[in-house]
Amino acid sequence: MDFYKEEAEISSTNIDLNLECKLSELFLYFQDLAGKHSDILGSGRKNTTEKGLIWVITRFDVEVTRMPRYGEKVTFTTYPGDSNAVFYYRHFYIEDEKGNVIVKANSLWTILNKETHQLVKDAFGDKKLPKVHLDNELSAPQKIQIEEGEYSYSKIIRYSDIDLNAHLNNTRYIELIQDAFDLSFYKEKSLKKFSINYMQEFKALDKVDIYVTKDNPYIITGKKDDKIHFISRIEFTNR
Repeated sequence: MDFYKEEAEISSTNIDLNLECKLSELFLYFQDLAGKHSDILGSGRKNTTEKGLIWVITRFDVEVTRMPRYGEKVTFTTYPGDSNAVFYYRHFYIEDEKGNVIVKANSLWTILNKETHQLVKDAFGDKKLPKVHLDNELSAPQKIQIEEGEYSYSKIIRYSDIDLNAHLNNTRYIELIQDAFDLSFYKEKSLKKFSINYMQEFKALDKVDIYVTKDNPYIITGKKDDKIHFISRIEFTNR
């Protein structure tokens, strides 16, 4: 099964003040779909956990035509792209009820040894994962150029933020980025493009300092002790 699809209805728990699905909620869907499809392909958590390995996202790009809205039924699709001995691409897209693609995404993953956090080559041995290409899919996520921004706010990582590896869940990074802008900003702006490079993990009780540049598209960095742990580029349009 090269493709995995799921239908979903956008509920009140997914939306913001504009009745649009939050980006962080889309990332929850993406994470869930990636896990389910990997299980089907024999490269999921059961296969990695037995070997003491973990999947890690390193980069993620999202391009938005429009966000799904409250009460809307949409179809999520994911499929694996290119891979080599170390890196694996995974694509996503969202269609509305008329079959229009309203969101596209591409992500870059790797596999680490859970104890040493070292990269693991050829984690699945001779097992070949599918490599799928579609027209108009997003190209490979690139390294984001660092720009110094102004201090925005800080947050302490707590229990509700961490994942099964006791690290800050990848979707929580998105919430940190979203919270760098206030409600009045979101009343006037719509998300167009989003990119994130995950560089270092955060753990429970770490203090995250968020910095934001002044102009659209914005560069947002998350730091611990002045060391960058993630960098994001986010572009908005006027409503």
